[in-house]
Amino acid sequence: MSQVKLSIVEYRPFPEKLSILDIEPSRINWSIANKFILLDERNRELFELGPFGDLNLNGGFGKTVSRYGELVWMGISPAGIQLVDRLENEIVILDYRLDPIQTIPLDERIFPEQATLDPWGRLFLYSRGYNSIYLYENFHLDKMPFIDLSKIFSSGFCLQDLGVNQDGEIALLGCDGIFHSFSYNGQKLLSFPSTINNAQFLVSVRDDWFIFNSNGDGISIKTETPLSIPGSSIPVIDIASMNRSIAILTNDHILILDVK
Repeated sequence: MSQVKLSIVEYRPFPEKLSILDIEPSRINWSIANKFILLDERNRELFELGPFGDLNLNGGFGKTVSRYGELVWMGISPAGIQLVDRLENEIVILDYRLDPIQTIPLDERIFPEQATLDPWGRLFLYSRGYNSIYLYENFHLDKMPFIDLSKIFSSGFCLQDLGVNQDGEIALLGCDGIFHSFSYNGQKLLSFPSTINNAQFLVSVRDDWFIFNSNGDGISIKTETPLSIPGSSIPVIDIASMNRSIAILTNDHILILDVK
């Protein structure tokens, strides 16, 4: 079985304007045209960072009141840029200029804490209150849980992170560091102890899953290869993957790694 290697492809420093505006991104995801969408959870605002340090602000910075309640996830979907607002219990859709197109209240009061999107546009929403993962598809939220964590594990199950891979398989990272995977239809496949102390981040890369902590220590689930993020990019604030690339969000830059 071949070993997994991470190589640095790009170092993208934050422009000075971010610190001037007191912007501190805490979540990252890929956008179009080699750009990233970033979320400042403290200010409850979204912005986009281009390859040459160009910024596209959401128009809310500097305002006393944000238009959002508590954003917990953002990503590219077939409908545009999709946001999940936990406090408002709604889905927000933006165009690629970050202008709002549509706000969709969720039918059930699940107040999602986390979310992930599969390649076909299915959005999976984790509700801590119901200890379940719900499926949002075709502008509709299924009332029945897609995965009832209380039935599969226990009522005390603690979810650290949530992800989906290229085949639509869903994976959970428990607060205990154990990795759990489920089929496209929500059937449990396997559980695997990650052996990573304080495991925090779960990302899919092609047919593999990686788990990392904020110190940059990681592991491949498929090969059990230990992984390491360069020390200049720790502590890790957030991680996002696309195809065979991983983007590492730090305090002052984004590091892009290629997976071989």
